[in-house]
Amino acid sequence: MLSGTSALKNIDQSLQTIRNEVVRLDAQLAQLTAQMAANQRHRAKLINDIAGIRLTEIESGQLNASYTAADQQASEILSERERALSDLNLTIDNTNQQIIDAETQRAGLLVTVNQTSEKIVDIEGHVQQQLKVDLAYIAQFELAKQAESVAEEAEQKMQRAHADMAEKAEPYQADKLFMYLWERAYGTTDYQGGLFARMIDAWVARVIKYSPARVNYWNLVEIPRRLSLHAEVVGDAADQQHAVLQQLERNALEVAGAARLETELAALRLSLDAHDDTIEAVETKLNEYLDQRARFIAGEDEYIQRCLQRISASLEHQNLTAIHHYVRATVSPTDDLLVIELQTLEDSLENVAGDQADLRKLHESNLNKLKELEKVRRDFKNSRFDDVRSGFGNQALITSMLSQFTQGVVSGADVWRVIKRNQRYRQVASTPDFGSGGLGEIADIIGGEIMRQGRRQRRSNRGSSWHLPKPRNGGGGFKMPRGGGSSSGGGGFKTGGGF
Repeated sequence: MLSGTSALKNIDQSLQTIRNEVVRLDAQLAQLTAQMAANQRHRAKLINDIAGIRLTEIESGQLNASYTAADQQASEILSERERALSDLNLTIDNTNQQIIDAETQRAGLLVTVNQTSEKIVDIEGHVQQQLKVDLAYIAQFELAKQAESVAEEAEQKMQRAHADMAEKAEPYQADKLFMYLWERAYGTTDYQGGLFARMIDAWVARVIKYSPARVNYWNLVEIPRRLSLHAEVVGDAADQQHAVLQQLERNALEVAGAARLETELAALRLSLDAHDDTIEAVETKLNEYLDQRARFIAGEDEYIQRCLQRISASLEHQNLTAIHHYVRATVSPTDDLLVIELQTLEDSLENVAGDQADLRKLHESNLNKLKELEKVRRDFKNSRFDDVRSGFGNQALITSMLSQFTQGVVSGADVWRVIKRNQRYRQVASTPDFGSGGLGEIADIIGGEIMRQGRRQRRSNRGSSWHLPKPRNGGGGFKMPRGGGSSSGGGGFKTGGGF
């Protein structure tokens, strides 16, 4: 079985793989962007040279002066851009290092959390062994178990009565005359009406044989109501007996020192959660910086736009089509070579632009994958799946899913679904279904679904005497261990549920 900490390391390794891919794509895009900027400047220079050969001196001078100024300003803008990008890269490196350091610190905190958790488990296991031979506890367990059995039986009867009523009451409710008399409470002391109304109602009652039907319908309605009241009463009694049993368990745990350790563990968990919040905040900043760098390397930053706009502005007053046409009409080989070079350069610009577009899509896809897997890791931590008792079956599938995720075959939601489905809690010294934790489990195998949900809700509100990892966001995150049984091993007696 894959341990919780090992599973978390696998997720971290997959995250690092994606980050490395983002960095690689960053470098490729940066190279293409630099090539695009250089080609644009070279294109402007070629046009300037072509015009300088064949146009009049005045026109050539105007273009040359305009281009020279624009090229100088573009060069200054690009230098400014290099400094800004260098600063951004340094910020990204520092932020990434902060995350690495924070994760290292978290690993140390998690070790302390799990060590404390193991101490509590050992104490609970020792207390459970003691309670197995405590006569007062055994007697109270039997009382609580009997009360729970009565409550479960009453719940089932109530549900069956409701189902029976829903089916058998339908013909009565479909009879408008019967429901008219029923709603007027005809045949009871609550019935009111004038002389004429009483005569008409009596005639209707005789026609539809209302009296025997009213008795039958009353039973259909009243029996479920009374059974519901009974189920509530015996349910409260079961809760009271359960509370007494839990108090005995908590007293024993407190004497053994578990309460102090649980308080210590709660404080450690809060510290770990605060540390995770810090990591998440830094990761959010890092993603913002990566998005910002993505705009730089894609040539979508303000510097590149200013640079290209300035060069384009220097050529706005020239008819570039006319320049091409004029050069092709001459016999001079010099400007013909320049035009050929210009055409080749423009073809290159088109190819580079296409490569940029493809790389940007790939880069964006990896940034999205990075955010998806970061969310999986946050959910993993918040669910306490890195607890010392947590493990995962089907290790090969989880490893494969992470690998397929990095390749873009599956989504983060797919990875999280597989992780949740294969999460288990391994056997330890204590067992969560001991004593009060095992009462009422018969509801999981008999009775209707509605009844089971009701009893589960009642039991979940009771809490647990035994320390169990719960999700950070509250609620009942613990599920009974699957595939490993619930016995703590090594003797003891069984009572059919809780021991």
